[in-house]
Amino acid sequence: MDSHAQSYSPNDWPTCHLEESVLQGLASLSTSFRSFTQNTVHQHRSLSLAFLLCCLVGSACAASPNIIIFFADDLGYGDVGYQGGDLPTPHIDSIAHNGVQFTDGYVTCPVCAPSRAGLLTGRYQQRFGFADNPGPYQRKGAAYVGIPPSQPILSDRLRSLGYTTGLFGKTHDGIAEEQMAFTRWDEFFGFNNGASNYLGELNRRHNPIFHNRSILSQSPNTQKTPRSDLLDNGVIHSSETEYLTDSIGDAAVAFIKSHKQSPFLCYIPFNAIHGPFQAPRRLVEKFSDEADDTRRLVKAMLHSLDQNVGKVIQCVQNNNLESQTLIIFLSDNGGHDHSPNTPLRGKKGTMWEGGIRIPFCMQWQGIIPADSTYHFPVSSLDILPTAIAAAGGTIAPEWKLDGVNLLPYVCQKNMSEERPHDELYWSLGPRLAIRALDYKLATDDGKIYRLFDLANDRSEERNLMESKPAVANRLRKKLHIWKDTLPPNNSGWNPKIGPKRPDFGAPQPYHQSLPAPSP
Repeated sequence: MDSHAQSYSPNDWPTCHLEESVLQGLASLSTSFRSFTQNTVHQHRSLSLAFLLCCLVGSACAASPNIIIFFADDLGYGDVGYQGGDLPTPHIDSIAHNGVQFTDGYVTCPVCAPSRAGLLTGRYQQRFGFADNPGPYQRKGAAYVGIPPSQPILSDRLRSLGYTTGLFGKTHDGIAEEQMAFTRWDEFFGFNNGASNYLGELNRRHNPIFHNRSILSQSPNTQKTPRSDLLDNGVIHSSETEYLTDSIGDAAVAFIKSHKQSPFLCYIPFNAIHGPFQAPRRLVEKFSDEADDTRRLVKAMLHSLDQNVGKVIQCVQNNNLESQTLIIFLSDNGGHDHSPNTPLRGKKGTMWEGGIRIPFCMQWQGIIPADSTYHFPVSSLDILPTAIAAAGGTIAPEWKLDGVNLLPYVCQKNMSEERPHDELYWSLGPRLAIRALDYKLATDDGKIYRLFDLANDRSEERNLMESKPAVANRLRKKLHIWKDTLPPNNSGWNPKIGPKRPDFGAPQPYHQSLPAPSP
């Protein structure tokens, strides 16, 4: 038995009253149950039938729940309060305390865009060629970069189940018009780029703020880039003046209020706390005791992020939707230079744990027990199948998902000793990694490898390559077998640029304490 496994009495399991509507829901789940058990038992044969039924009963208690996903940007493992961060994040923490926190939660890539693609598809994004951030310097022949229209995403899957879908924040897909969020979501407020200024008047022409198909923020005197080519399809509607994190939170709240009578998916990929490091002066002044100028700005940005998470949660509570809403919080990758990943080593962009292991928690009142902790590895790949299962949908084998439904593992206090994943994989350029059970093998160049036992060394301080050669060879073989199954990378970065990429016009100024928005 794993040393992390917890033991609870069946009396601790969540219960629900099986009213007539619930019994009808159970009947409607029979088809889903058949597919669910086939897929799940195939992977973990020792999961008991009673255990699976318990989770289906839990789903029936809140059939077709609303689903809210908070996806922070560049938030470090040690940034949040519930993991020992130096800044209180009470609203983010409330999700962990009212549900389950995953100590070993991972994303599929240590940089933004591929990580988002993995979450939205439930598949390793390399399987459709999306292995790196879209670059402004396209390869000759204009390789298609991003999630192809033929690859369904979470919004497509849930719309087919009767959900209304909204995306509020950052989408970092390709530049083709069919890749814009307003083509695959019922409502959209945000931008399509790797970064954005946090005040509309600062944004360049190539990085507008959209509201569905209208452009809310755009400056006319900026050199055209590939990202601006499709903007002629939009209409300059007005000027967005509010601090962007607040605007995103407000848009999400308005969406929830408008659609509270029927099931909805509210996906909120905040761009905070990604640079540029800009925050309202009134918030920066709260952290005047922070000596580091940049960290002071980041703290103000994180405070705003937490406040807007709280704004959305408060809306859920005010509308009595808590028992009908699955809420998930995670980050797209590890923290960068000014965000702590303590106690993990490394940062965004690396295959160290600090690049790929992230804050990850989930709540569903009455279904997921409060104050739970789950220690086995889980992945952002699991969000799509978990959402589909919660919604009563059927996961078809032809979807070829890499993620699994997490509800059987966390919907009761007597959490399973089975692991959702025996292996997880990562690839970014020459950087590769595999976690197999508690061992992790990684390389930065495909030549020199490092091996760690994460159960006893999560800070990756003791390289076991010499002492565990058999383990290293076994994992290296698995890693390259997986890598060989992947198609060519369609990265938009011109390979002639090399590993050091030039600045292609990040939002400016990159560090700024912002004045109050104009009235």
